[in-house]
Amino acid sequence: MEELKLEITSLLASVYMAKHKNSEAVKLINNTIELAINYQFWYCQMCFQLAKANMDLGNISAAVTTLAAGAEYAGRINAQNTRLLFSLSQAMALLIQRNFDVADVILKEVGAILENAEQSGLALTSTEILSLKVFHHVLQVSEYIWQGLIKSARQGLKQLHSCYKQLTQLDANNVASTNNSAEMFQWMNTQQLFLLVYVVSVMHALQQGYTDKAESYAKKALHLIDKQRTYNNDTLLSSYQLILLEQLVLTHLLKGSTSGAIKELQKCTAVYQKHHHTLKHHRASLHTALGLYAMALPDALDNALAQFNAALKYTSEPEQVSFIKLNSAIVHIKQNLPPEQLNSLLESIEPGKMPNKCHSLKASSYCIQGLAALVEGRMKDAKSKLRETLVMANKADLNKLTSCAFVLLGDIFLKMENHRDAIEMVRSAHDIANRIPDVGLQAWSAQLLNTLYSRTGDETRAQEYETVRAKLSATAATEVETTVNSPEHCLLQWLDSEFPPSSMSMV
Repeated sequence: MEELKLEITSLLASVYMAKHKNSEAVKLINNTIELAINYQFWYCQMCFQLAKANMDLGNISAAVTTLAAGAEYAGRINAQNTRLLFSLSQAMALLIQRNFDVADVILKEVGAILENAEQSGLALTSTEILSLKVFHHVLQVSEYIWQGLIKSARQGLKQLHSCYKQLTQLDANNVASTNNSAEMFQWMNTQQLFLLVYVVSVMHALQQGYTDKAESYAKKALHLIDKQRTYNNDTLLSSYQLILLEQLVLTHLLKGSTSGAIKELQKCTAVYQKHHHTLKHHRASLHTALGLYAMALPDALDNALAQFNAALKYTSEPEQVSFIKLNSAIVHIKQNLPPEQLNSLLESIEPGKMPNKCHSLKASSYCIQGLAALVEGRMKDAKSKLRETLVMANKADLNKLTSCAFVLLGDIFLKMENHRDAIEMVRSAHDIANRIPDVGLQAWSAQLLNTLYSRTGDETRAQEYETVRAKLSATAATEVETTVNSPEHCLLQWLDSEFPPSSMSMV
């Protein structure tokens, strides 16, 4: 009877969680979990369920405690695969909590165990070992991406792809290592892992600035999601889909396709209409993406600020808040707002006030502080901050930021009439912008090179870059005209209502 009661409790908790009634699920499991202590499968099952429900409620500390208890219990009953699953899940929760130091300790311990799993005689199959390694590498790479340490993530990403490839080539029968009921857990199935590998790869490529690679990965993953939807409408697919669409928005903006960006944003709103719960976790990201879209248009800076301000109402995550404020500062600088208004914002995004260990945001802060100093004519301060940006960006493979810093330093040297160094800087910026590619940086650097070569009497090269600039400008003008006349463009007006009006979310 007790085991039947546990099964019913677990099933009812799953129903509550599927309906996003996580508080009821937590209360139900907490009232029953002690009864499960002598039933290995049900105790582990309820620990995983309780942790997930708390995670969905934002109670990360409670989830960490539950997962730690699960790991200790699984170790005690010698359920090694499940113990490592609990430990990696605990590390994942700690990373979401931004408790990087404790998460790193767990990741190192689990990594060492997995590397020596076969030699140490752990009762794990090759499938279990590789599945755990994929989970481990996903967390490692995600941590580096969160911190903006893209170069550091490169090796882990290679290992992730290698482990996943090996996993897909294994015998499908190589699954169960024991009859122990507590070992009947897996993190994700092969198809889910495949999608996750793509999601992480898209994010890594985009932070490097490699828009073509990011777009290619994202489109392949979205195609796979569409295929899976024919037989599986799991909410996890919707979350993956939204992350990929948000990344595609950014790739379109970097490549100068505002029309492509707004179409992807419209697809996001269509997902929200079908899966209302997703808006809770993605609304801030959607408003932020709309703000970036507005920044790419002429005469839409007020819309950009309105969207950024709306985004701030729906997030308290330090990295996201800092990212929004950094972009708001660029808008303020472009609008030439009163110094006291700008200075207050710049003070809030000083490098020392960026989230702990977030390398890319700190480097971006130096860049924007340097831009502000340049606009105000404080050349020495601007050079100092932009050189710091270069050091940090080069260290982490942040190519877009490197290009930005080069072009701004070139502008400084131009103003100082140091044409030789200016040309060197701006040509470096232009080369990077072409390689990644980034259309905005291409046009900006081409315009500066045209000016520089004209100043130095090299009319042939000046004309060459003027031709590049004119072509990019003409393409951009056509793109903007198409965009602002599209029905999706009215998404910029969405700020306060719960969902975008149906006229904005055409499928």
